[in-house]
Amino acid sequence: WLPFCTAAGQTTSFSDAMFTATTCVCVTGLVTVTTATHWSQIGKLVILLLIQIGGIGLIALASVIFISLNKKISLKNRRMIQESYNLEQMSGLVKVVRKVVLCVFAAEGIGAISYGIYFIPRVGLVKGAGQAVFTAVSAFCNAGIDMLGEESLAPYVSDPVVNFTTMGLIVMSGLGFVVWWDLWDKIKKVFRGKLSVGRIYRSLRLHSKIVVTMTAILVIGGTVLIFLFDFHNPDSMGGYSTGTKLMASMFQAVTTRTAGFFT
Repeated sequence: WLPFCTAAGQTTSFSDAMFTATTCVCVTGLVTVTTATHWSQIGKLVILLLIQIGGIGLIALASVIFISLNKKISLKNRRMIQESYNLEQMSGLVKVVRKVVLCVFAAEGIGAISYGIYFIPRVGLVKGAGQAVFTAVSAFCNAGIDMLGEESLAPYVSDPVVNFTTMGLIVMSGLGFVVWWDLWDKIKKVFRGKLSVGRIYRSLRLHSKIVVTMTAILVIGGTVLIFLFDFHNPDSMGGYSTGTKLMASMFQAVTTRTAGFFT
């Protein structure tokens, strides 16, 4: 709500400021003002930090602060961490929290580099890097807020780099860290010759099987249905090539499940 968070020529009501703060921390993506034009650079930085806090999770963030201050995490907080990440045991929770934070920043970093390859040559180093980082964090945290304007990612509907980077970040975040680690453990066993590729799915934990299966059903099923129903629709994607229609259908299936971007 502070004046320096609002762009020149704009005014921010308290309700808009409260709504924006809430939608960022809860990573819902609904906005009452256009993020790209209404907020100043400082305002956008505040929004980015709130999205990041919401994406990492308040429990994990509090744990990171305790760890940084060399404070002991209470038994009650350990149980909260265990339940938050669906862990089977309470031992090694500090290591888990560190892995969560590392995975978050690694995924967002890879996403930012991928976006940067596209944005920087087109809009310049500073603006391109800013857009790349902001979009990567927002996509991975499933916030759906962007600095691109009222059209969101619609101008990039036919660009595979932007589309698949966004979809990849959304899906990876949606799977969850426990599924990541389970899949990675099985992949390592494959490389070590302890597990065949065909047995990866069967060897996953029940939680991972449910998440992977339902994600695949929703994404593939949603893609097919949107592709069929809107193939000839002139108001959506009727004028695009078949490849772009398929990519747009997949993007829509992925983003409507949790994120909020649109092409």
